[in-house]
Amino acid sequence: MINHISIGAENTENVANVLAEICGGYAMPFPPSPNSWIVVVDDGLGSAIEVTPNNVILEPGEGLPPESDYDITFPTEEYEAKFIETDKTEGFTGTHLNLNTMISEADLFALAKREGWRALKANRGAGTFQLIEIWIENRFMLEVMTPAMTEVYQNLMNSKTYAEWLNIPVPAKADAVAA
Repeated sequence: MINHISIGAENTENVANVLAEICGGYAMPFPPSPNSWIVVVDDGLGSAIEVTPNNVILEPGEGLPPESDYDITFPTEEYEAKFIETDKTEGFTGTHLNLNTMISEADLFALAKREGWRALKANRGAGTFQLIEIWIENRFMLEVMTPAMTEVYQNLMNSKTYAEWLNIPVPAKADAVAA
């Protein structure tokens, strides 16, 4: 369901290459944002990770396109979000990313050690499931799951099992917004 995520980094090319290594994907330049890279996972689902500099933010465009005569050929660039360089660099954030990998735990720890990044095997929810925290550039948390870890996680993350884990009834399902 998630198509892509964007994260900030100091060394965008290196971070993209390491993420491509973890995902088994491809790191390539990302022209919409200066000095940015994108990891194309090639999983058949369009999954990608954009890696932008820490000092680049997104700002919304001005106004909205006209409702009349609007179709796929109408130019919307002036209304779209823009990547803007700022003087500010991002510190720690609550934003993080959880990825599945085919790489072994030992190889993940070796990769983190090679990069000089903090890594630990975490027992989330008092051991309900496990993952490996890899702190990209020692500031952005990447949660990585091996196939065995992913299986346990996926068995938990459905409405019935998760509600049981919380010891609550399954809440009413949200209705999709009608078009």
